[in-house]
Amino acid sequence: MQNKKLILIMSVLVLVVGAAAFVAGRMLNQKVGPAAPGGPPGSNTGSFSVQLVPAKELPKSAPDVTGQFVERKDNTIVVTSVPLETGGGGAVVDSQSSEGGDDESLTSKEIPSGPKVEVVVTSETIIYRDTTEAPSGNNETIQETVGEGSLDDLNSDSMIRAWGRKSGDRIIAEVLFYSSPMVSKRPGP
Repeated sequence: MQNKKLILIMSVLVLVVGAAAFVAGRMLNQKVGPAAPGGPPGSNTGSFSVQLVPAKELPKSAPDVTGQFVERKDNTIVVTSVPLETGGGGAVVDSQSSEGGDDESLTSKEIPSGPKVEVVVTSETIIYRDTTEAPSGNNETIQETVGEGSLDDLNSDSMIRAWGRKSGDRIIAEVLFYSSPMVSKRPGP
């Protein structure tokens, strides 16, 4: 039950970030205010819900690690999880890593982070990137799609899910999936 909840929360998190980037890109490119479904531009009325059907290429089990990409060292990447109690939706499943978040005071813009986990990518690791299209309307079901990925595409905005086996404080990845928020570019002058 907890595994399904984690997958659902992460899926919703990815969709919310994607939808926010879509709206921001629309505002920047067309110089218009946000349009909420069921109301005039700039209003806050209406509702928006999307159901994501998981990609068939990804394992059906919960990932062994879920979190945000921090850094890459050759074929090892470091992922920082977002604790469930913060409402972030990400978690490291069954991690006993001692590298927890510091007890420093947080500003309102900082998100508390969980332990950092190393994910080792081998020549046998299958790497997927998220290719799911942004929702085009309200209350729709979207099929999650994936394409061939590369560690070279990872950046500080990338969200990581990895399935594999635990070896000490590391995860040896069998499947690695990453997604990044959509990036909108303004046309030049």
